[in-house]
Amino acid sequence: MIRRRKLVLIAGLWILAVAPAAAQSLSFSSRDSDKPIDVTADGGIEWRQKEKLFIARKNARASQGDVSVTADELVAHYREKPGGGSEVFQVDALGNVKMTSADETAAGAAAIYDIDRAVLVMEGDPISLTTANGSMTARGTLQYWSKERVAVADGEAEARDDTRRLKADRLIAYFKDADGGANAKGSFGKNALSLVRGEGRVQMSTAKEVIRGDRGEYNLDTGIAKLDGAVKMTQGENQLNGAFAVLDTKAGSSRLFGSAAEAGVPGPKEDGRVKALLAPRPRTEPIAPAVPEKSGG
Repeated sequence: MIRRRKLVLIAGLWILAVAPAAAQSLSFSSRDSDKPIDVTADGGIEWRQKEKLFIARKNARASQGDVSVTADELVAHYREKPGGGSEVFQVDALGNVKMTSADETAAGAAAIYDIDRAVLVMEGDPISLTTANGSMTARGTLQYWSKERVAVADGEAEARDDTRRLKADRLIAYFKDADGGANAKGSFGKNALSLVRGEGRVQMSTAKEVIRGDRGEYNLDTGIAKLDGAVKMTQGENQLNGAFAVLDTKAGSSRLFGSAAEAGVPGPKEDGRVKALLAPRPRTEPIAPAVPEKSGG
């Protein structure tokens, strides 16, 4: 029988995020900051004081409140605070990574959580992010900017809800409060996908049709999808070509135009794009256990 090692770290030493009042649920946050973080691992927990690292190995798990992260290996990088004490500024996770909250789950092969910027970066094939009303997958990297409430998925990215799918080389997803804005009041509600934009080889699929274009976006609130560029609309054996398409998924209607101006609406490429600043990429190799120094004599 494997004896599972356990370490309880009081909040302030291993704090994986200090979120503002309008906080996000996919991070260790101020809501539970007065609670200890429970860290367990089958392969032991190592404290490297010179390197300022905590390393938990083999089926490692860190949890606080309803948020947890599991991986084959967890590494916490901490620093000394000017007024005394310590704080963690980055957490690395390697192998079978999963981060969960009450309403969201992110999974991949490796991850870094940058606490200063509140950015989670995952890589793997595949990577997934599941929210209250939909999901995203990718085969490269997934960034989750919790302060901005934006996710950026690269590499055969796909977003879907119950019946619709939006695929692209890159997807940028915007989130909202699914419970009517409770987060803005300092409580924690459910994060839900609100708008998804696609760049490069965009494909919108429903039960009746497939529309392809160079760029596109899908508003989950209104049910309206817009694609522009070299647009091709396929319905069964029929195919239509144009430069701009509008799909109303709630009304079950679709229209093809020569341009966004002809349609009388702004096109996806006319809207502002998110400028993503990449956090450090996850390590691909585990940190080897420290070799004990030989005693003299």
